[in-house]
Amino acid sequence: MNRILFFIILSFFFHSEVTGKELNQFEKLAVKYAEVIGDVELGNVAFSKLNKRCKTKFENSSEFLFEADYYLRKNTGYTFEEFVQFMGHEKETDTLANQLVEELIQQNGGCNTTALEHWFKFVTNYNEENHLVFLRQNKTLFGLPEVVRTDNQIEKAFNQKIKEYKNLPYKELFDLASALVHGSYSYSMFGLSQSITTNIEKSLELWRFSIEKFKEPQAYYYIGKLLQNSSTRDAFNAFEQSAKQGYKYGEIWLGTYYACNKDTIKALYWLDIAKKDYKDPDYIDDIYAEIDELGMPTNCMDGWVY
Repeated sequence: MNRILFFIILSFFFHSEVTGKELNQFEKLAVKYAEVIGDVELGNVAFSKLNKRCKTKFENSSEFLFEADYYLRKNTGYTFEEFVQFMGHEKETDTLANQLVEELIQQNGGCNTTALEHWFKFVTNYNEENHLVFLRQNKTLFGLPEVVRTDNQIEKAFNQKIKEYKNLPYKELFDLASALVHGSYSYSMFGLSQSITTNIEKSLELWRFSIEKFKEPQAYYYIGKLLQNSSTRDAFNAFEQSAKQGYKYGEIWLGTYYACNKDTIKALYWLDIAKKDYKDPDYIDDIYAEIDELGMPTNCMDGWVY
């Protein structure tokens, strides 16, 4: 493996600080987080330096950086920037980035656009296929110094995220859309505000965008819940879409709806589908029992599911 790949793939943070003894589980996880975030930050700095040298326009996508930041906040309590500052290796990163860029240019005989683009694609693919895969595992890293956030700071962060929502990962869109309904928002591991101004229309906007960008059937379900007090017809269409696209709660809702309206054939059809691979099959069995004993589930009212 040449040195360019070595610099990008291998870690360079923390190893000298935790050698000499076998690492415990916390230390191993801390080192892994440092490896991942250190590698991404090295890429950020190297891209910037290479852009100045070779007039390129390389940078990690905003979607990638926002998603990395989201999982860091949820699992360490730190934003991406805060985690980099906590590691405190800015000079080392800068030196390593200079070495990386210099060697990259030398190996390719100058600012060879084709070669540089190939390298850039390799780095960004590695970020997606390895670093994001690790971060998405949601491994909680306890034990770091807590970052204290005021309610006002969390509200400001929330408002900024609303402005940026089209570049955010689905899980963060879920958090934001839910907060707009309930008024409670978890920004980070320990950063919670219960003072978010609710806005149903904005929540619907985020759910609809989630469908457009991520094709998430879950989003249809939550649209149905938001619409059911204003338009049962539109709400039914949303619940139905969530069921047809395989969302378990949508399937349960649709089966229950048909049971509420005495359409036993369709009710059993959707409940049977919902029961397959469902984490709590006994819950579906309880609905079957209510239909058999009472003629309909107990959460029916005027032909609707509550």
